[in-house]
Amino acid sequence: MTCPFLKETQVKYCRSAAVRKLIPLAQAGRAKEKCSSGEFTACPVYQQQREADARGDFGPCPYLHESLMQYCAAAATTKFVPYSESLLSRCGNDSYRYCELYLAMAHPNLPVEEVDSIPMPSWLQYSANHMWLDATDDGLCHAGIDAFLARALGPVDRISYVWQTGHHRPTAVLTAAGIDWEVVFPNAFQITRCNLYLRATPGRLTAEPYSAGWLFEGKVEPGTEANLLLGDAARQWMEEEHRRINDFLQQQCGCAADGGTLAAGCARHLDREQMLALFHEFFSRK
Repeated sequence: MTCPFLKETQVKYCRSAAVRKLIPLAQAGRAKEKCSSGEFTACPVYQQQREADARGDFGPCPYLHESLMQYCAAAATTKFVPYSESLLSRCGNDSYRYCELYLAMAHPNLPVEEVDSIPMPSWLQYSANHMWLDATDDGLCHAGIDAFLARALGPVDRISYVWQTGHHRPTAVLTAAGIDWEVVFPNAFQITRCNLYLRATPGRLTAEPYSAGWLFEGKVEPGTEANLLLGDAARQWMEEEHRRINDFLQQQCGCAADGGTLAAGCARHLDREQMLALFHEFFSRK
């Protein structure tokens, strides 16, 4: 599936010009240009690089070339990309769902299931340390933290990545309440990019964990989806996690439950030793 904002158009340009200016054919008739008529012979570029087999005085210019291009209709500045190259970008596959422009313009509002008021999209796979994986049929994937971990953490002050590309277990360091939390996706895959926007706006990690708050993008490999939970199994696991963390926090400081749900930013009510114990019990790599 391709992005709904991905459009295509036929453009023309001069192959001999020092600066290649792409002109959409739909706009070509609006401006006076010599390339398509016999007036091309008066063009300085043509006169400097005249071909032996020039087409006489009837046009079009032998240096005039046409090509199919694609562009993002949501971008403030139109940037034409050759049709073949655009298929390699996130615009031409399911990865567009994590694009900043798409999220800002489309405002996708997919129905999401909840467990004890915590969003838990049913199409994602979950790891035992509360990270998610979205693997598509085209072999690409995204990963991030789930809403359970996001609620426990509360606002994150800083995000850094251990690796930004390469074959690794994706790892990020989240700084919250003065403590560094290392979150590690338990299975390796080929990381192609990280969500570097989060370094400037770390609050989106916990405010939008399943969309703009994604952490890693990559390519699925054998073993990437091993031991992950999906569907009913994931839901039952999450219900048990809610029970366990409420018991854990009530034993530590009595701050866990708020009407039976996990209190937002509950980790900030713990001292350092309690926070480390919480992280080790629920969010460290299993």
